[in-house]
Amino acid sequence: METQPNTQRDVKKAPQTKPHQENLKGTFAAVIIVGLIILVSWFGIFGLFLDRA
Repeated sequence: METQPNTQRDVKKAPQTKPHQENLKGTFAAVIIVGLIILVSWFGIFGLFLDRA
């Protein structure tokens, strides 16, 4: 069996669209909240360490 090479009409192109701009405000807020929780926990544990030393 021989296959024919692709011609212009056989090739499917993706439609030309503008780049998709995602809204990352929620992601940024979640990262800030998790970072604050980590910092507060770290300073709380460090304070306990200094208090017991």
